[in-house]
Amino acid sequence: MAFERLIRDMAAAIARGDGAAAADCFCAEGVYHDVFYGAFPKAEIPRMVSDYFHRDATNFIWDMHDPVSDGHTGYARYVFSYDGRMPGSEGHRAIFEGVSVCTLRDGLILAYHEVANTAPGLHRLGFPPERLARVVARQADALAARDEARHHRASG
Repeated sequence: MAFERLIRDMAAAIARGDGAAAADCFCAEGVYHDVFYGAFPKAEIPRMVSDYFHRDATNFIWDMHDPVSDGHTGYARYVFSYDGRMPGSEGHRAIFEGVSVCTLRDGLILAYHEVANTAPGLHRLGFPPERLARVVARQADALAARDEARHHRASG
């Protein structure tokens, strides 16, 4: 399956709440790394979709833009939105932008990661400043802890 179709099929499946179809976009050892909820192996992707995404939000739209791939790595810009269902976010529409980064194997996703600008979407959901600060701090710590950030930590 071409990467453009694969990434769009995965996003559409998640948006409509079809976790099994989303999981079908992954190879047997595939893992979906969500910016908020963490890592889910292929077998757990249906549960991630139903027990997290569609528990906490509704009316999803996930548009992928400019997907590119060399057959081993795929990238796509995205705009993702939903209506909040969590306490305090009801009636608010979150809008996020980001980049999907996929490691591919045999035409399927081995690892899905994303770089997401989360603060604007969480702000639109009505998160108070102190809660936004906790989310941003957690994301900053996770970035600094990654191996590829090691020499960046040493420089500062």
